[in-house]
Amino acid sequence: MNRTLQAILWAVLALPLIASGDAKPLAGETQAAAVPAYQPRHYPFDGGEKAVYYASWNGILSMATAEIYTTPQWIDGKKFYNVRVEARTSKLLDFIWKMRDTITSTIEANGLKPTRFTFSQRENSKVIDTVAHFDRSTKKWSVRRDERHKVIQYEFDQPINTLDPITAIYLARSQELKVGDHLFFHIFGGKYRYLLDLEVERRETVSTRSGNIDAFKIVPRIKNVEKQGYAERLYEAAIWISADERRIPFMMTSKIVFGSIYVEMVPENPASQPTAAKVVENLS
Repeated sequence: MNRTLQAILWAVLALPLIASGDAKPLAGETQAAAVPAYQPRHYPFDGGEKAVYYASWNGILSMATAEIYTTPQWIDGKKFYNVRVEARTSKLLDFIWKMRDTITSTIEANGLKPTRFTFSQRENSKVIDTVAHFDRSTKKWSVRRDERHKVIQYEFDQPINTLDPITAIYLARSQELKVGDHLFFHIFGGKYRYLLDLEVERRETVSTRSGNIDAFKIVPRIKNVEKQGYAERLYEAAIWISADERRIPFMMTSKIVFGSIYVEMVPENPASQPTAAKVVENLS
């Protein structure tokens, strides 16, 4: 339960790296050297954002919530984006598995370059704090992972263009998207490093509580670059991102052994908690 729920909560921010399930392979010709250094085209989050998501089982049973805050900040004449994600299980699920996780990312606005990443895990009795810094002069990540009974510290500079997962999804949101595109990113989550492939599968209209949304359906796939074979991933996962200038990730689904998990963005003025959205029209 815990690994599945973790994956679902973070998947809306392109964190399928801690998911469970069988992997769907990346294209065989995709190699580490093929991952480009993307340059941002748009800044839909430039003025700051706040988004709240509900995770539910089969669109009925509430499982967890996640709140995401994006705040612009100027430091020594440079602009940065501070992103903070707070995820917590529902009171009902707390009896089975209690989670209070927080991740943060500091991103330099010029080129959307990573600076600092933290992941605070509070899951039942498990307490892990990961802090990572990127040194632009040496192009190295320095990581400190405190597991309470032991502390792991290490540096890495390969693969090149490695990003924290928050920076990766914000960089993906900054790109021009069209059906058939694949966006590739090297990402890490504090312990392992992965090659992430975001495939823009199609464009369609999705019916939500706040109305119909013109959206891109994106399918995430990952490969562990440190081990043989493919990393675990969500069962038949998909992420929907609005096709307007805001590029908002507003829904995610994943099949599990019994039914499906839905993650939906709460409308700005919700009458009640959202229910599972549905695709009403295929535009491609």
